[in-house]
Amino acid sequence: MKYEKIKSIILTLLVCISIFLTFNLWTYQPGYDTINSSETFDVSVGEKIDEPDLSKVLIKPYQLFYHSGTKTVGTLDGEEMDTVIKGLSSWTLFDLKDYSNQYSKDEIKSMIHGEKKVEIVFPDNVPFSIYNRVIHFEEKNIPTTSFDRIVIDLNTVNSDAGTIYFASLDSGKKYFYECRVNVESIQEFEKTFLKQVASYDEYIEQPLNSKKNIFLPRSPKEYKSYRFYADRLSLDDFKKALFSDPNNVEVDKNTFINVPSFMKTDEEYSTLSYINLSVDSDSSIPSASLLQKSMEFVNDHGGWTDDYHFFSSSSVENKIVYRLFMENHPVFNENQMAEVIQEWGNNSISKYERPYFTLDMVSKNAIRDVRLPSGASVLYALKKEGSKKLEDVEDIVVGYKMIRDTNESNKKFLIFEPSWYYKLSGNWIRVPLEELEGF
Repeated sequence: MKYEKIKSIILTLLVCISIFLTFNLWTYQPGYDTINSSETFDVSVGEKIDEPDLSKVLIKPYQLFYHSGTKTVGTLDGEEMDTVIKGLSSWTLFDLKDYSNQYSKDEIKSMIHGEKKVEIVFPDNVPFSIYNRVIHFEEKNIPTTSFDRIVIDLNTVNSDAGTIYFASLDSGKKYFYECRVNVESIQEFEKTFLKQVASYDEYIEQPLNSKKNIFLPRSPKEYKSYRFYADRLSLDDFKKALFSDPNNVEVDKNTFINVPSFMKTDEEYSTLSYINLSVDSDSSIPSASLLQKSMEFVNDHGGWTDDYHFFSSSSVENKIVYRLFMENHPVFNENQMAEVIQEWGNNSISKYERPYFTLDMVSKNAIRDVRLPSGASVLYALKKEGSKKLEDVEDIVVGYKMIRDTNESNKKFLIFEPSWYYKLSGNWIRVPLEELEGF
């Protein structure tokens, strides 16, 4: 009897201990430090542009012409164009009217290329609402359309106001707007501008094909070939800037992965490609919104590391391209070392391609002079080359070919060679100098 009583007491104690331990296990809270899942990274791979200046710095013209009736002169000098835009930005434009349906394309061209007209040409269409931060309209209701050239009319005799035109002729639909400006502003601008015109090169209007005429330099011209040191930027900074959770990014050789995003790098060409597979890219984004988002996105991580300019956009693809410029000439490279390319989905970047180096301006060195033939010679050479299908050529420009120094010990140096380029089916193709010999 006594033995049974002891067993009961022991069993009761074991049950109580079990209950006590189970309760403590259920209610136990370890003393871990709190994890902050909302950690953010303020990363800047280069200097950021002040937000109000984005349009002024990144959206620039690349051709400037002065038409004086029977003769046209022009320049590609960036400082000269900056001076013209600075003057234009100090004016207040008023009485903006849409004449897109009032004139034919030929009539608009005649007005643009007429006597005493200053024509400022951009690489692609620029939305009014974006460039309104560079120039100032009195009207509150700015057009939702775009332009690819601004024309200043210097004819002010017997006029109480000056005239400015905004036009787009090379896209699928033509746009033509006219506005007014204080006549004294035009007259003051003319005094300064005409002093510079004497230094401009003469240009000849050439029929590119049945769809388009272009202005090309009449005479051959000397250009400088340059050599720069390419200073690589931090891939870790790009990782922190582009991934939502950079601490959990896995690295496999040249690929950074954090599903559904990944970033591939090419060490040979110092380029990267970031892709976010979760972004829906079905809907079309308005051009003004696309341009604004693209400027701010790169600026947020200080990505405007060299002289990049807005170069082209497509609302159909939600794609926008910024190109490196050298001496205000576009730079081309077959391995995308001279472009910042973005594709957008709904409110988010879906694809981002760019170089991860910057040019060391201290190392800039002019290594030789290169004489390029006249524009007419290039046009004639293309016509002789039947396979080029000149009818489909969209434009011809002087640009720079970017290549690596072929010397094994100087692979971090880049060479910029001036060359003629033509645009065919959206692609820019170099005209080899050897093909132009004898023209």
